[in-house]
Amino acid sequence: LLRWAKIRNKNHGYGGSFNHETAEDKCTVELAIAIKWRKAINVKFGLHVGLPEHNSNDPPDCFVDFNGRQVGVELVKLIAQEHVERAAKGETPYGGQLFLDTQWFKERFASEVNLTLQTKGSKYAAKQLQIDILVICCAEPWLTSSQARQWLTEIAVTPHQAVSNAFLLFDYEPGYHDHGDDMSRHWPVLWLYGDMFGNPRNSVV
Repeated sequence: LLRWAKIRNKNHGYGGSFNHETAEDKCTVELAIAIKWRKAINVKFGLHVGLPEHNSNDPPDCFVDFNGRQVGVELVKLIAQEHVERAAKGETPYGGQLFLDTQWFKERFASEVNLTLQTKGSKYAAKQLQIDILVICCAEPWLTSSQARQWLTEIAVTPHQAVSNAFLLFDYEPGYHDHGDDMSRHWPVLWLYGDMFGNPRNSVV
């Protein structure tokens, strides 16, 4: 427990939920996040998928059962590596210049979400891979799901042909839950595009 607390708190806790040190740690973290995503899409969208199973030959990172079919789930962090490196050198994202530099605005959000989709999609396409589900995991402390939800109604998300479905998953946000009961508490999730709802669409829900 102390080891995991140390791992999560490195770099002043910047992106702590997604931190790891070893390959075994990485597998543990990926499965834990995939389970969070599984619960979130069940509560938010009524989508039922099986428990994630680690894929030792990733990509994708894991597989889930969806409507009797095995589908691949790939996870990617949305985080500014430059800011992580500054935090590792002693700056804090909770004050001073790094705090100012880690703030989000609509144009930055649009650029980084689309860059993540296109960069990852291009890598899959180069390997002739089709990723069923890409979960973009927001590890940024000052980007909230409410901000993202609003901005996604105002910007264009460009799908990549190598990524069939894309979601944006946020770390735990205190006080956030659906349906007004504690049992429904989950990490906030937004659906960016895809066909998991039966009809292909590019939508924010």
